[in-house]
Amino acid sequence: MSDVTQNDVKTLYDNASPDKREQLANKIGTDLNDSNLSETEFDLAMAICQQLASDVEVNVRKALAEKIKTSKDVPKELALQLANDVAEVSLPVLEFSQVLDDTDLTTIARNTDARRQLAITRRAEIGPALSLTLTEIGTEEVVGSLLQNEGATLEGDAFEMALERFQNNPTIHNGLAHRHTLPKHIIERLVDLVSENLKTHLLNSHPLSPFLAERLVLESREDAKRRLLADPLSKRDAQQLVDILMTQDKLSDDLIFRALEIGDRAFFECAMAKRVNIPLDAAQTLIKDQGDKGFKALYNKAKLPKPDFQAINFLVEAEYHNKRNRPITNASTPSDEPDTWLTQTAKPKKKWRLF
Repeated sequence: MSDVTQNDVKTLYDNASPDKREQLANKIGTDLNDSNLSETEFDLAMAICQQLASDVEVNVRKALAEKIKTSKDVPKELALQLANDVAEVSLPVLEFSQVLDDTDLTTIARNTDARRQLAITRRAEIGPALSLTLTEIGTEEVVGSLLQNEGATLEGDAFEMALERFQNNPTIHNGLAHRHTLPKHIIERLVDLVSENLKTHLLNSHPLSPFLAERLVLESREDAKRRLLADPLSKRDAQQLVDILMTQDKLSDDLIFRALEIGDRAFFECAMAKRVNIPLDAAQTLIKDQGDKGFKALYNKAKLPKPDFQAINFLVEAEYHNKRNRPITNASTPSDEPDTWLTQTAKPKKKWRLF
């Protein structure tokens, strides 16, 4: 037995001041992380820890908890005692102690407050059962913190619980969207709930079926009206969506045609410009041309299916030259020119020569 350990015992039983006992807690905690302790020294250190864990001074117990929070050698009874202490003592143990397993932590989580639950969500590893419990009982802050922790394993039930409890909560939507992996059915539900920025993130980060990609990136006239009624200042970056799809080789013919069919002018125009690699305003000029020569040149350059041209040209005529169809949103900066400016061009034939 070392002289230092003997002095430690003397300090404990000599009615030392709270400051002295706090120093002792710091020292013993440090000694426990020293693999050079003999078996006798270790047993004596454990006995001292048990006494310090019941000290009347919170600062003494807090110092002990901070020092032993990462130790794998402390008895579970000691870790549980500190984990169920006041918050200042319990938080480091709840967040870091590997002596406590998910069963211990589930019991604690169900019988404690949000502050301690939050500490649990920051653990390096969290199993699916504990994750489900936290999504069932946790506050928005607790569930949001859990979703941000990639060391937490969440399964379908936990994702569904988070969506059910916080269906209209942007913080939870953000946490779900940024998970490394998401079940397909959760992505499908998020598509109708999340903001435009999160839709872009979903498109960038998760494998999506063509059907789901269509739901994610296209916006019908009705969708645009609903969005603008809900938030007149909201913006949609169709160009960014097109760029992502092009990078992923997912800017398909069917998706471009579908955008035109549902009246998503912004996406259709950006997609046609991207396919041909010309400026957006040049593509808009060709699309809005009265007659089919301008659009036909653009269509052919985009390598779209020739047998479908007549049908698509009919849709373009209906969308762009029918006075009842006015754009809800625009892919480019609004201009002071009238919507019919193409018909006022002095030499209309020259505007087709863009390739």
